Amino acid sequence: MPSESPYRATANRSAFPQTDISREGLSAEKILQLGRLLLPKNNHAIAKISRFSLINLRKINQLLGANFKGAILDVDECMAPHHGEILPENTDAVIRMINEDIRIAIFSNMKAGTRYMPFIETVKAGTGREIPIITSRYPKPDPRGFLESSEKLQLSQKDQVVMIGDNFVTDGGCIRAGIPFIKVDPVPTDESIFKKLTRSPQTASRKFYSLVSNIYDAILARDVLKDEDLRFLQFLNE
Repeated sequence: MPSESPYRATANRSAFPQTDISREGLSAEKILQLGRLLLPKNNHAIAKISRFSLINLRKINQLLGANFKGAILDVDECMAPHHGEILPENTDAVIRMINEDIRIAIFSNMKAGTRYMPFIETVKAGTGREIPIITSRYPKPDPRGFLESSEKLQLSQKDQVVMIGDNFVTDGGCIRAGIPFIKVDPVPTDESIFKKLTRSPQTASRKFYSLVSNIYDAILARDVLKDEDLRFLQFLNE
């Protein structure tokens, strides 16, 4: 069990913001982000991992010589199917992070409601700590929302915080805030044909900018950690 920390939140309604509204859908910041992502500096992820549960910040610190002590987490299609429940394996991964003394906050554009309560309570039972839910008035990809989330982690330096998400268009806005980005492949979602058509602009843009980032990775020979890097380091340490 980790030692007590001033980093706290409450697992009742006070864990949630006073104004709990959805910030999903089109916005001016998202439109501008579509252009920004064509620049290499705005689409570089330090790691591209196939699923959230494989992420180990201790190993990533070792491989990169970094000092990440906190993580801002996306939920939909990062830890959960779209508008679904957080997968048990990803809840376990968050518990592992916190027990390794990593500070965690959730930053989502979706309305929070009581959706996260079972997750928060399970994590508290496994760690003794509670996770703040950030629904800033500056939704992703606005850099100010990421900076607010970082402040909630009560870490003195931005380079101690990393963002974990599935989408450059929204989560990748952290890069403009000076916060490194770890991209995970989206969690598969079982949806109706109608829902898939409705969400096709979102899913198509996510795929397109992931491709753009991969092309820049190849052209510029950018260093990006992958699943096999984490597994190889684990093999060496065993």
